[in-house]
Amino acid sequence: MPKNLLQRKPFQQRAQAIVEFALVLPILIVLLIGIFEVGRIIFIYSAVTNSSREAVRYGSAIGFSDNTNYYRKYQYCAGIRDMARRSAFFMDLQDSDIVIQYDTGPGTSVYATCNAAGNDPTIVAVMGSSRVLVTVTASYNPLTRLVPFPSRPIVSASARTILGYVALDGSSWSSGGGGGGGGGGGGGPTATASATGTATVTGTPPTATITDTPTITPTFTATPTAGSVSTLTSIPTATITPTFTMTLTPSDTPTITPTFTPTYTPTIVTGCGSITHGTIDVPGTGGNKTMTMTITNPNSYTVTVSSVQVAWNATTGAQGGQGGSPLALQTIQLGSIVWSAGSTTSPYTSTVTTGVTIPGNGAVTTIIFTFDHNYSNSSGNSITINLSTPGCEGTPIHNP
Repeated sequence: MPKNLLQRKPFQQRAQAIVEFALVLPILIVLLIGIFEVGRIIFIYSAVTNSSREAVRYGSAIGFSDNTNYYRKYQYCAGIRDMARRSAFFMDLQDSDIVIQYDTGPGTSVYATCNAAGNDPTIVAVMGSSRVLVTVTASYNPLTRLVPFPSRPIVSASARTILGYVALDGSSWSSGGGGGGGGGGGGGPTATASATGTATVTGTPPTATITDTPTITPTFTATPTAGSVSTLTSIPTATITPTFTMTLTPSDTPTITPTFTPTYTPTIVTGCGSITHGTIDVPGTGGNKTMTMTITNPNSYTVTVSSVQVAWNATTGAQGGQGGSPLALQTIQLGSIVWSAGSTTSPYTSTVTTGVTIPGNGAVTTIIFTFDHNYSNSSGNSITINLSTPGCEGTPIHNP
């Protein structure tokens, strides 16, 4: 057989390579697009998860927000949404994609929800077990239909107990003198706890011999679970320091079975913003040493006062410069309760430790500030009354 019939020509080999590449190219393109789309899904999931976690960390703080001294972080819905948007990497989240809710623990119903327009602090009140829940939703849409990946929503929900709100006694939850919690008093959490123990003797275990004294240095590893609730697992690291030998012979093995059943019945009121006030009245001459203001509570419940802040013309407020000294605030009276102030520094804040309340059902209450001289040269007057009734903490009464 001639030699040239046993050899292929160069152009025939190049044609074979082109055919093989044409067969493999669609598979290669589908593989590359599939890797790219899977990467996009992972990226969106990571962004949504980080967004909900950072937003719920911000919303669990009890302090005031960074850009306002009026809203606390847990009730500043606009701030929580802004933190969620800033924490979602390169994603354009809308207000409807971020849902902010509040409950009192796992398995409980939601008792408040931030509206989509912004913050509504009058409906947000916290208790010792309150949590903030942030749910962030983003949509995944494939860039091409070469890979059969359907469009789907990617949702991440995180919950965290609101930090820093600890009641030292029952005064911040119950109304002083029959008010505060709503409906004439009695509002607030109550707890019923019962514990039973049963000891069972199971015999004498083997003798244990201890030959070293370990020094335990615990380290903690956070294991995330659903809803961004972390479980800390202690991993002790022991440093052995041999010192002595001790033989223990235990004789009993008690088995304790505790039973604890807490019951919380908090009462949260709404409509605290409807409480109105009159003008600040300074009679001045005629031996009058007072400054007054009327307060009208149209609600059906009594509210409890936590503190009162007042500002007056302490430098030149006394009529004719009586006494040659600053005008001093001596007492504060709200309703029938009178307590001492004794301050020449304006403004002055008085923290209320007794049951000072403002009655409801349209009753008119007058707050009276008494000074040591006639208050005639008035200027710069202001009165702020802070409330401790659950649901009214973020709605003080202030003039102006």
